[in-house]
Amino acid sequence: MPNIDLHHHIYIPEAEALAAKERERRPQHADSFEGFFPPVSSRYNAKMTEENWAVQLADAERKLSDMKADRLEMALASPPPPTFYYWIGGRAGEEIIQVQNDGVVDFCNQNAAHFRGLCNLPMQNGGEAAAAELERAMGRGLLGCIISDRIGSHALDEPQYEEFWAAAERLGALVFIHPDFADLKALFPYYMANCIGNPLSTTIAATRLILSGHFERYPNLQLLLAHAGGNLPWAVGRIQHCWEVRPETKVHTPHPPRHYFKNLYFDVITFNPSALKWMVEEVGADRVVCGTDYPYDMMQQRVVDFVEGAGLTEEAQNQILRETPAKLMKL
Repeated sequence: MPNIDLHHHIYIPEAEALAAKERERRPQHADSFEGFFPPVSSRYNAKMTEENWAVQLADAERKLSDMKADRLEMALASPPPPTFYYWIGGRAGEEIIQVQNDGVVDFCNQNAAHFRGLCNLPMQNGGEAAAAELERAMGRGLLGCIISDRIGSHALDEPQYEEFWAAAERLGALVFIHPDFADLKALFPYYMANCIGNPLSTTIAATRLILSGHFERYPNLQLLLAHAGGNLPWAVGRIQHCWEVRPETKVHTPHPPRHYFKNLYFDVITFNPSALKWMVEEVGADRVVCGTDYPYDMMQQRVVDFVEGAGLTEEAQNQILRETPAKLMKL
């Protein structure tokens, strides 16, 4: 059974070319990904894109070479946050995302021995539009979708997205929640928007889904949380205590928060072997999966070596690297 990376990003140039035209037409509305960073970070990102990321995100041969070096045989490819395009509303946004998803389909079909894919969705247009594109993309062979931790200023548990969630459950979609960069002003310097902002954003989104009764309404949903679920595995004891002593946390949740971990998977991106071992003990090896965040500099490098060096049992290693990812990839 192959070692499988479930957190691997892909870039579709044709979609970005269309998005670039939208930026030219209405730059005042464009959601600039680089707006989350001071100039020093933006310059470094541009340098890394020119030197490595642009090729690594789009070129199959480079991807396969890097995967081989990391002892990975397969990957689940998904668009990264800079290409979610939530700032492009209306029909234009839907058409760009369709081009993007068709590009992911084509890439996976051309490299079927090594890749499966997730689609992007026009969440900015509401749950009905997102549900329609999810069904179309999964009909073309994609396994689910990647969405942000929030859609602009709106949380994922808000009612306008219910049609999407209903479709995701009905279709058996894997929903990968990957944070966009936290736009809290205090996180602006020192790349804190990523090193602590991204995990915090995931924690907020997942906790809201739990406490809002989301998994009571959709008990068969399967969500993959990026970056080890943010801080959620470490915070669940406090969240659970809050559920036990505060009435407002029980309004929608008849079960304690840990109960809903049955709907969640967590990738291994902790950068700390002892943290990975603890997380496996806390949530169970069957809820933890191999993931890298390829190709960015915050990726978990040499991920197979990392998992094998974390002091886990051979059974747990096999579940994380192969068995559970293969199940989610429907192999």
